[in-house]
Amino acid sequence: MSGLFSKPFWVNNKSLMDWKRILIGRWSWKRPFISIASIYLMLVLVALFMADRLIFLPPPASYGSTFPGLTHVTTLNGERIAMMHLPAAPGMPTLLYSHGNAEDLAQSANLYEAWNTKGLGAVAYDYPGYGHSTGSPGEKSVERSIEAVWNHLTASGIPASSIIIVGRSVGSGPAVWLASRHPEAGGLVLIAPFTSTFAVAIPTPFPVLPGDRFPNLRRIRSIDLPLLVIHGENDEVIPAAHGRKLVRASPAKNKTYHLVPGAGHNDLFAVTGDELIELVADFATTVGP
Repeated sequence: MSGLFSKPFWVNNKSLMDWKRILIGRWSWKRPFISIASIYLMLVLVALFMADRLIFLPPPASYGSTFPGLTHVTTLNGERIAMMHLPAAPGMPTLLYSHGNAEDLAQSANLYEAWNTKGLGAVAYDYPGYGHSTGSPGEKSVERSIEAVWNHLTASGIPASSIIIVGRSVGSGPAVWLASRHPEAGGLVLIAPFTSTFAVAIPTPFPVLPGDRFPNLRRIRSIDLPLLVIHGENDEVIPAAHGRKLVRASPAKNKTYHLVPGAGHNDLFAVTGDELIELVADFATTVGP
């Protein structure tokens, strides 16, 4: 018998026999380098043009216009930023709080209320695109937002030295940035912070991509404010080594690294109960006016 069926059809079909060449091309010593370069180029493009979309994950607003203490401030670029303010008792410091990712200001209301019952002022704000804030989230727009809140507080008569800057998770980025611009602040508290956003995604000993966001490790080297860093020992999102590096790099004479045994990233306050609320309150009243 002759013809196509004298042998299995895939033997006579060269395009099917050469499937390896079709899928991965012909082997050469250049191919691994071309593949690595292609992957790196894709990562560079993501870093330059899509990083903010991957870093910031705004949820639907969890609060309405009647949320206690809610007001708005406007940034230099015209973003309308939602903020809330629980005033401090006379002579007590005020905490300026930058919340974590995938949440808005209302979802940490229990923290503000707990601190406020101790006499501390508590101020929180939403990043652009979060809650009732307008605009789109990004490194620069978030920095404009916290600057607008700072300006509002100091213009309303709150001394800069009585403002304790607090940042949790992604909020450590704007918190460190603000502290680097305002050495007259009272202190800096970082809760589950990162050394930079890219260092979380690509944990290499040196930067490998351009356009990193919130370079906390570089910035903290110029900040000598009293510093408290709190980190969960089992943090699966931002490893505790990030917080440790920030404390080591800080030139502050008054600095503390508080590691929470058994705590991860999102259950940090749940694991400790009131311990961390007390820790932050004690720090604020010690370093504040």
